[in-house]
Amino acid sequence: MLKRLAWFAAALIAAWLLWMTLRPNHEVAAELVPLTASATARGISSHLLIDLAGNIVVFVPLGAALAVATWPPRSRPAGRRRFDPRWWLTVAAAGFVLSLGIEVAQFFIPTRVTDVDDVILNTLGTLAGAAVVSLAAQWYTERK
Repeated sequence: MLKRLAWFAAALIAAWLLWMTLRPNHEVAAELVPLTASATARGISSHLLIDLAGNIVVFVPLGAALAVATWPPRSRPAGRRRFDPRWWLTVAAAGFVLSLGIEVAQFFIPTRVTDVDDVILNTLGTLAGAAVVSLAAQWYTERK
């Protein structure tokens, strides 16, 4: 039941992300070279903080929901959950594919901005959400 709820939450979050990122915007420039706007070139501006934090933070709930939905089973002898690299790769790939789809769609919408940095930061946000769930679960099991 929890996994079904997590999949439903992931779908709602993905729909919200699509709505939020594909609606009209007044900026029209595309940035296709990754990480070109360094902190020294722009200075520590609110735009940079919003760009970095915003793109990471909005994908954290998706990563958390995907982590719960794809939660690895307990390994039999130790009774502990096994988080192998494939699990992390699966969660990261889901965030990457959604983010890449958004950026490709934005490329064809004249009022939206395509930025390859967003794909990188959104994928990191997805992994951060999965990491929060993983650490919380580990902390909870260790307290038992």
